[in-house]
Amino acid sequence: MCGGFLLLFAIALPASPFQSQVAAHNQAVEFNNRGLELYKAGKIDEAIKQFRQALVIDPNFPEADSNLGLALDAKGNDDEAIADFNKALALKPTDAITESNLGLALFHKGKLDESLAAYRKALEFQPNFPQAYNGIGVVLFTQGHADDAIESYRKAIDLAPNYVDAMNNLASALASKKDWDGAIKIYEQALALEPKASDVRANYASALQNAGRTDDAIAAYRQVVADNPRDAHAWFELGHLLHSQNKFDEAVTSLQKSLELKPDQAEAEFNLASSYQEQQKFPEAIAAYQKGLTLNPKDGHALYNLGNAYMSQKDSKRAIDSYTKALAAQPGLTEAQVALGAALLQSGDAEASEAAYRKVIAEQPNNADAYFNLGNALFTKRQFSPAADAYRESIRLRPDSARAHYNLAICLQWLNDEEAAGEFKEAERLDPSLKPPK
Repeated sequence: MCGGFLLLFAIALPASPFQSQVAAHNQAVEFNNRGLELYKAGKIDEAIKQFRQALVIDPNFPEADSNLGLALDAKGNDDEAIADFNKALALKPTDAITESNLGLALFHKGKLDESLAAYRKALEFQPNFPQAYNGIGVVLFTQGHADDAIESYRKAIDLAPNYVDAMNNLASALASKKDWDGAIKIYEQALALEPKASDVRANYASALQNAGRTDDAIAAYRQVVADNPRDAHAWFELGHLLHSQNKFDEAVTSLQKSLELKPDQAEAEFNLASSYQEQQKFPEAIAAYQKGLTLNPKDGHALYNLGNAYMSQKDSKRAIDSYTKALAAQPGLTEAQVALGAALLQSGDAEASEAAYRKVIAEQPNNADAYFNLGNALFTKRQFSPAADAYRESIRLRPDSARAHYNLAICLQWLNDEEAAGEFKEAERLDPSLKPPK
């Protein structure tokens, strides 16, 4: 299987004793068939040598030209492959297999209209040719015609009910239309036929994930990496899902494995850092964020999370730098603006902290956290009355905030306001650990 296509080989039979140059042709057939064995074993370079030798012996050998084209296409030599397919077709113009393989090479070359024409021509030679219908589906899907592609894939499967490549492509097309249940059903049918088809199982896992079936998706990704331990993407997705279920130890292991196989993955580094953060392993989290940011320095959320990791280490200076960079990369990232205010306050710059929170409030007047933190900044400046007003607004927006009630009570106490006792009482009711100071 290759890119959703079933590779088709041109099989040559020995010539009859009545043909001319029998011995030479039969020798060419041996080289061609040896090339096929090597190709199927994944030894593409050696296969190419065998096909070329067959053509040296018999230059007018269309099956060897067709198979050479297939091997060259597998190496990415699309132009040479197309030339060999055309040579084979000049010798054997109605060969549906060669015409279909030409369609594949043209597809790889990006010549979609020509590819489509080749596949349709193959159907003229062999109307019930499932591989051509599958190829047509791949081209149509690539051109953005998902519905037409689905119809073509279904024709391929009608003709060849056990055609796993076509099933995989059909399910992927259904998934592109967010028909998760339909896609999952087809993937399961394909896997019943080929349980070790890791590409199908990976797609199946993705569909399960998108359908909200997280446990099933994790099980599917575990099977993918069991069958193909070098699948970096599957390890990444498995780690991502394990993180979402708070299984941080396993998430770390999976993400580390993904990065071992494919080091330059910013998202994998960020997810690894987040898992470390949840484990309270802040130095490791910081190192992973920094590595990811060398690959994607403009990721606002990663910069924000790096700032949070620095704050957990009480490194407000570096946190301020990270939050500032996060806002430069993503100006509308409100949580970074709020966090910047907290970092500035921790660093002792209450004026800048107040300005940061007022900026958030100007943009989001219903942000309870911004009012709460503004109250903290004003309290630090000993501006108790404005601080109390900020806490009151935070409580109006979020009445069950025990900490806001408690901080308001402290403010009122400084203002000798008798309402302080009631606020202390409400704070303790919401959170029994918040006792009035003695």
